[in-house]
Amino acid sequence: MSNNVAIAAIIEHNGMVLVGKKITTEHVLSGAWHIPGGKVQFGETEEEALIREMKEEANINIRVEKFIDERFVPEANIKVKWYLCFPLTRNIKPGDDLAEVKFVPKGEILRICDPKAVFLWPPKVTEYFKS
Repeated sequence: MSNNVAIAAIIEHNGMVLVGKKITTEHVLSGAWHIPGGKVQFGETEEEALIREMKEEANINIRVEKFIDERFVPEANIKVKWYLCFPLTRNIKPGDDLAEVKFVPKGEILRICDPKAVFLWPPKVTEYFKS
């Protein structure tokens, strides 16, 4: 995979979804709540990237269930691919570039996540959180 592909993991269990709060940096989502993800590294599959990134960002082991949707983000010159995942462990803690991680009700995601992040989501992801 090229480094112009990123993945995002919707980790859901019993109606709760994992969100992360970005550490304060120069990043566009600095200090904001969002659905965690990251770049696919060279030679890595998207599933491998999801598993690695979630372990690095939230100390959680996951099972990748299915692909949901994707969107090209021209400002970042990157394609972000969204996957539904399930947690295999529950002892979460922030790591990598997150200051906080927590599970929140699925129905609260659109209110909790930063509007700048939600604006970049593909339509099927937004619809997923509305259902």
